[in-house]
Amino acid sequence: MTDKDRFSVVKNENRSGAAPELAILAHRVGKVIGAAFIVAVLIAVMILLNRDYQNTVYSDYEIIKKSVRQDSDASQYLAYNGHILKYSQDGAEAFDGTDKVLWNVTYEMQEPRVATCQDYVALGNARGTEIIVIDSADNLNRIQTKLPVLNFCVSKQGVVAAVLEDTAFTWIKLYDSKGTQLASVRCSMSESGYPIDISLSDSGYLLAVSYARIEGEELKSSVAFYNFGDVGANENDHYMSGYDFDDTIIPRIRFLNDHSAFAMGDNRLIFFSGDQKPEKVREYDFDRHVDSVFYGDEKVAVLYKLSGDDQNTVDVYDMAGEKILTQRFDLDYSDVVISDDRMVIYNEKRCLIYNMKGKIKFDGSFDDPTLLCAPTSDARRFVLINSETAQLIKMIK
Repeated sequence: MTDKDRFSVVKNENRSGAAPELAILAHRVGKVIGAAFIVAVLIAVMILLNRDYQNTVYSDYEIIKKSVRQDSDASQYLAYNGHILKYSQDGAEAFDGTDKVLWNVTYEMQEPRVATCQDYVALGNARGTEIIVIDSADNLNRIQTKLPVLNFCVSKQGVVAAVLEDTAFTWIKLYDSKGTQLASVRCSMSESGYPIDISLSDSGYLLAVSYARIEGEELKSSVAFYNFGDVGANENDHYMSGYDFDDTIIPRIRFLNDHSAFAMGDNRLIFFSGDQKPEKVREYDFDRHVDSVFYGDEKVAVLYKLSGDDQNTVDVYDMAGEKILTQRFDLDYSDVVISDDRMVIYNEKRCLIYNMKGKIKFDGSFDDPTLLCAPTSDARRFVLINSETAQLIKMIK
């Protein structure tokens, strides 16, 4: 075969085999480039929309939907997981932002208590012996505790932790959503102290407890963490870690997610982190009186007044304990809600909305005295509850 013939063969092979492969490759590359272009356009649109939202200040709102309240003045309202919970001595129901009822239950409770975590709601009577557990799919179970319930909480898995009163001891018992007892911790003033507050991690494996005890003539507080998963199975009473605090009472302890928690004392704020054995990561001591603390969306808001200042101040911390915002405002608030990038501060007559950079998004008045202002998944929409109606509103420029 001559060189000319050899070249002709190679040339023919390229024409019959390589050309289609190149065409297929070019087609695939074209599809990837096209998909990348679409993704880039979508990202650009999202950035522009977010920038527009961040820069937009709303001056008023319009009512999208209104429904008449069919309940008594004794009903109370609570926002949770994008839904609204209405409860009273006679029963409770949950509904969404469009007033669609998700579930309802009847009962008789003289002093109903409520705990929520994502889809789950737990209801119980103060010092009663039954806790009702309901999820958004209307699955209902009743936990019989036998002993009087002093406090309780619920996780996103439906696990319930309850503080129960006994004659010589106080018990903290864990139940699954169907009422089966999973574990228990015995408490006494001479050993651990009296459990003031409790909280479960999202998974239900970690339990945080705030204790108070008397040593001599001094009142002391402590925070303890228990692990009811595989890691804590070999530990005595599932105890994993604990911290003592002098000269303070810690009435509030909460998990922000599955591995971050905070404790609020009368003069300090403490953050903890760890998905198996939580450890203290940040502590703030206050030389001023803390008026109230609110939490949500993995953030904590601490409200106080500076000496000689008529205005309120709020400090917002992330779940790592980093302060991300300090904001002063002149509203005598009844509630503060943190949702996504929004902080909603309101009373029955007026509402302030800030983003997490401290930019005011809305400063306006309600048409009717408002009992509850609940954010929805849409940053511009809120649910307002007043004495006569439930309203879905939309912020407008």
